[in-house]
Amino acid sequence: MVHHCCDLLRQRLDCSRELSGLIVGCGNGNEVVYMRRTFRYRHLVGIDVEEEFSPEVRAEHCVVRGDALALPFPADAFDFAAAFHSLEHVQDPRLALSEIHRVLRPGGFFYMGVPNRRRLLGYIGSFDATIWQKITWNLTDWAARARGRFRNEYGAHAGFERRELLSLLQEYFIDVQLLTEDFLRYKYAGAVPGIILRILLAPAIVDYSAPSHYAICMKRASL
Repeated sequence: MVHHCCDLLRQRLDCSRELSGLIVGCGNGNEVVYMRRTFRYRHLVGIDVEEEFSPEVRAEHCVVRGDALALPFPADAFDFAAAFHSLEHVQDPRLALSEIHRVLRPGGFFYMGVPNRRRLLGYIGSFDATIWQKITWNLTDWAARARGRFRNEYGAHAGFERRELLSLLQEYFIDVQLLTEDFLRYKYAGAVPGIILRILLAPAIVDYSAPSHYAICMKRASL
Protein backbone atom coordinates (compact mmCIF):
# COMPACT_ATOMS: atom_id res chain seq x y z
CA MET A 1 0.00 0.00 0.00
CA VAL A 2 2.79 2.45 0.84
CA HIS A 3 4.61 1.60 -2.41
CA HIS A 4 1.35 2.12 -4.32
CA CYS A 5 0.82 5.48 -2.63
CA CYS A 6 4.37 6.63 -3.43
CA ASP A 7 4.03 5.65 -7.10
CA LEU A 8 0.77 7.60 -7.45
CA LEU A 9 2.17 10.68 -5.71
CA ARG A 10 5.19 10.69 -8.02
CA GLN A 11 2.79 10.86 -10.98
CA ARG A 12 0.83 13.79 -9.52
CA LEU A 13 3.31 15.97 -7.63
CA ASP A 14 6.37 17.95 -8.61
CA CYS A 15 8.87 15.77 -6.79
CA SER A 16 11.80 17.91 -7.91
CA ARG A 17 11.05 20.35 -5.09
CA GLU A 18 10.80 19.84 -1.35
CA LEU A 19 7.25 18.77 -0.54
CA SER A 20 5.53 18.35 2.80
CA GLY A 21 3.38 15.38 3.75
CA LEU A 22 1.33 14.01 6.62
CA ILE A 23 0.56 10.38 7.54
CA VAL A 24 -2.59 10.22 9.66
CA GLY A 25 -2.76 7.28 12.07
CA CYS A 26 0.84 6.25 11.46
CA GLY A 27 1.03 3.46 14.07
CA ASN A 28 4.64 2.70 14.91
CA GLY A 29 5.74 5.27 12.34
CA ASN A 30 7.86 3.02 10.13
CA GLU A 31 5.86 4.02 7.05
CA VAL A 32 6.73 7.65 7.77
CA VAL A 33 10.44 6.87 7.82
CA TYR A 34 10.16 4.84 4.62
CA MET A 35 8.41 7.66 2.76
CA ARG A 36 10.82 10.29 4.10
CA ARG A 37 13.74 8.29 2.73
CA THR A 38 11.99 7.42 -0.53
CA PHE A 39 11.18 11.04 -1.34
CA ARG A 40 14.03 12.57 0.69
CA TYR A 41 11.58 14.97 2.30
CA ARG A 42 12.38 16.37 5.72
CA HIS A 43 8.91 17.85 6.04
CA LEU A 44 7.04 14.55 6.13
CA VAL A 45 5.55 13.73 9.52
CA GLY A 46 3.22 11.19 11.07
CA ILE A 47 0.61 11.50 13.79
CA ASP A 48 -1.06 8.85 15.92
CA VAL A 49 -3.24 8.88 19.01
CA GLU A 50 -1.07 6.16 20.55
CA GLU A 51 2.60 6.74 21.30
CA GLU A 52 3.94 3.35 20.24
CA PHE A 53 6.60 4.64 17.88
CA SER A 54 9.61 2.48 17.05
CA PRO A 55 13.08 3.55 18.29
CA GLU A 56 14.19 4.30 14.72
CA VAL A 57 11.20 6.58 14.22
CA ARG A 58 11.78 8.40 17.50
CA ALA A 59 15.39 8.99 16.50
CA GLU A 60 14.25 10.81 13.34
CA HIS A 61 11.85 13.07 15.28
CA CYS A 62 9.25 12.72 12.53
CA VAL A 63 6.15 11.71 14.52
CA VAL A 64 3.87 13.38 17.03
CA ARG A 65 1.14 12.15 19.29
CA GLY A 66 -2.22 13.66 18.39
CA ASP A 67 -5.80 13.13 17.36
CA ALA A 68 -7.00 12.95 13.74
CA LEU A 69 -10.12 14.81 14.87
CA ALA A 70 -8.07 17.86 15.87
CA LEU A 71 -4.84 17.86 13.87
CA PRO A 72 -2.22 20.08 15.57
CA PHE A 73 -1.13 21.76 12.33
CA PRO A 74 -2.04 25.06 10.64
CA ALA A 75 -4.27 25.24 7.58
CA ASP A 76 -2.70 24.69 4.15
CA ALA A 77 0.40 23.08 5.69
CA PHE A 78 0.88 19.95 3.52
CA ASP A 79 1.16 19.05 -0.16
CA PHE A 80 -0.22 15.57 0.45
CA ALA A 81 -1.66 13.37 3.17
CA ALA A 82 -2.23 9.65 3.53
CA ALA A 83 -4.14 7.37 5.87
CA PHE A 84 -3.14 3.71 5.71
CA HIS A 85 -5.96 1.73 7.35
CA SER A 86 -6.54 4.23 10.11
CA LEU A 87 -9.82 6.06 9.41
CA GLU A 88 -11.86 3.02 10.40
CA HIS A 89 -10.52 3.52 13.94
CA VAL A 90 -11.56 7.15 14.47
CA GLN A 91 -14.84 8.00 16.16
CA ASP A 92 -15.92 10.52 13.53
CA PRO A 93 -14.40 9.84 10.08
CA ARG A 94 -16.26 12.81 8.60
CA LEU A 95 -14.57 15.17 11.05
CA ALA A 96 -11.20 13.51 10.40
CA LEU A 97 -11.61 14.09 6.65
CA SER A 98 -12.56 17.69 7.36
CA GLU A 99 -9.34 18.12 9.33
CA ILE A 100 -7.26 16.50 6.58
CA HIS A 101 -8.90 18.85 4.07
CA ARG A 102 -8.05 21.82 6.30
CA VAL A 103 -4.33 21.06 6.59
CA LEU A 104 -3.86 20.30 2.88
CA ARG A 105 -2.78 23.07 0.54
CA PRO A 106 -4.98 23.92 -2.46
CA GLY A 107 -4.46 21.17 -5.01
CA GLY A 108 -3.06 18.82 -2.37
CA PHE A 109 -3.66 15.08 -2.69
CA PHE A 110 -5.04 12.59 -0.20
CA TYR A 111 -4.46 8.81 -0.48
CA MET A 112 -6.27 6.34 1.73
CA GLY A 113 -6.94 2.67 2.32
CA VAL A 114 -9.69 1.24 4.52
CA PRO A 115 -11.24 -2.22 5.02
CA ASN A 116 -14.15 -3.11 2.75
CA ARG A 117 -17.19 -3.65 4.99
CA ARG A 118 -18.79 -6.01 2.45
CA ARG A 119 -15.77 -8.32 2.20
CA LEU A 120 -16.23 -12.05 2.66
CA LEU A 121 -12.63 -12.52 3.81
CA GLY A 122 -10.16 -10.05 5.21
CA TYR A 123 -6.52 -9.84 6.30
CA ILE A 124 -5.37 -12.18 3.51
CA GLY A 125 -2.59 -9.84 2.42
CA SER A 126 -1.40 -9.02 5.95
CA PHE A 127 2.22 -10.12 5.73
CA ASP A 128 2.93 -9.58 9.43
CA ALA A 129 0.05 -11.77 10.66
CA THR A 130 0.03 -15.52 11.20
CA ILE A 131 -2.51 -17.83 9.56
CA TRP A 132 -4.09 -18.43 12.96
CA GLN A 133 -4.44 -14.69 13.54
CA LYS A 134 -6.12 -14.26 10.15
CA ILE A 135 -8.57 -17.08 10.92
CA THR A 136 -9.33 -15.64 14.35
CA TRP A 137 -9.88 -12.13 13.02
CA ASN A 138 -12.25 -13.36 10.30
CA LEU A 139 -14.23 -15.41 12.82
CA THR A 140 -14.51 -12.31 14.99
CA ASP A 141 -15.78 -10.31 12.01
CA TRP A 142 -18.38 -12.92 11.08
CA ALA A 143 -19.60 -13.07 14.68
CA ALA A 144 -20.01 -9.28 14.69
CA ARG A 145 -21.98 -9.48 11.43
CA ALA A 146 -24.27 -12.15 12.90
CA ARG A 147 -25.01 -9.86 15.86
CA GLY A 148 -25.60 -6.84 13.63
CA ARG A 149 -22.60 -5.06 15.14
CA PHE A 150 -20.17 -5.11 12.25
CA ARG A 151 -19.62 -1.37 12.23
CA ASN A 152 -16.68 0.83 13.19
CA GLU A 153 -18.61 2.59 15.94
CA TYR A 154 -19.09 -0.75 17.72
CA GLY A 155 -15.34 -1.39 17.77
CA ALA A 156 -15.37 -3.83 14.86
CA HIS A 157 -12.63 -3.63 12.23
CA ALA A 158 -15.37 -3.11 9.66
CA GLY A 159 -14.32 -0.30 7.36
CA PHE A 160 -16.59 1.19 4.71
CA GLU A 161 -18.71 0.11 1.78
CA ARG A 162 -17.76 1.48 -1.64
CA ARG A 163 -20.65 3.96 -1.94
CA GLU A 164 -20.26 5.03 1.67
CA LEU A 165 -16.58 5.80 1.16
CA LEU A 166 -17.17 7.71 -2.08
CA SER A 167 -19.90 9.77 -0.43
CA LEU A 168 -17.63 10.71 2.48
CA LEU A 169 -14.71 11.68 0.28
CA GLN A 170 -16.81 13.72 -2.15
CA GLU A 171 -17.88 16.01 0.68
CA TYR A 172 -14.33 17.35 0.99
CA PHE A 173 -12.41 16.36 -2.13
CA ILE A 174 -12.66 16.44 -5.92
CA ASP A 175 -11.38 14.05 -8.60
CA VAL A 176 -12.10 11.15 -6.26
CA GLN A 177 -10.73 7.97 -7.82
CA LEU A 178 -11.52 4.62 -6.26
CA LEU A 179 -8.42 2.47 -6.79
CA THR A 180 -9.54 -0.88 -5.37
CA GLU A 181 -9.19 -2.87 -8.59
CA ASP A 182 -6.00 -1.03 -9.61
CA PHE A 183 -4.41 -1.69 -6.23
CA LEU A 184 -5.23 -5.40 -6.27
CA ARG A 185 -3.74 -5.74 -9.75
CA TYR A 186 -0.69 -3.80 -8.54
CA LYS A 187 -0.26 -6.04 -5.52
CA TYR A 188 -1.09 -9.47 -6.93
CA ALA A 189 -0.04 -9.32 -10.60
CA GLY A 190 2.35 -12.21 -11.09
CA ALA A 191 1.45 -13.74 -7.73
CA VAL A 192 -2.11 -14.78 -8.61
CA PRO A 193 -3.00 -16.43 -11.94
CA GLY A 194 -4.46 -13.86 -14.32
CA ILE A 195 -7.75 -15.67 -14.87
CA ILE A 196 -8.39 -15.90 -11.11
CA LEU A 197 -7.53 -12.22 -10.65
CA ARG A 198 -9.94 -11.26 -13.44
CA ILE A 199 -12.73 -13.27 -11.80
CA LEU A 200 -12.10 -11.73 -8.39
CA LEU A 201 -12.12 -8.22 -9.88
CA ALA A 202 -15.30 -8.70 -11.93
CA PRO A 203 -17.84 -5.92 -11.19
CA ALA A 204 -20.37 -8.33 -9.71
CA ILE A 205 -17.80 -9.89 -7.38
CA VAL A 206 -15.20 -7.30 -6.40
CA ASP A 207 -17.30 -5.67 -3.68
CA TYR A 208 -17.21 -9.00 -1.85
CA SER A 209 -13.77 -10.29 -2.87
CA ALA A 210 -11.77 -7.11 -2.17
CA PRO A 211 -10.54 -7.04 1.45
CA SER A 212 -10.12 -3.26 1.32
CA HIS A 213 -10.87 -0.14 -0.68
CA TYR A 214 -8.30 2.43 -1.80
CA ALA A 215 -8.73 5.95 -3.15
CA ILE A 216 -6.87 9.09 -4.12
CA CYS A 217 -8.40 12.54 -4.40
CA MET A 218 -7.64 16.25 -4.43
CA LYS A 219 -8.54 18.96 -1.93
CA ARG A 220 -11.78 20.73 -2.76
CA ALA A 221 -11.12 24.47 -3.03
CA SER A 222 -14.17 25.48 -1.02
CA LEU A 223 -16.77 23.72 1.10
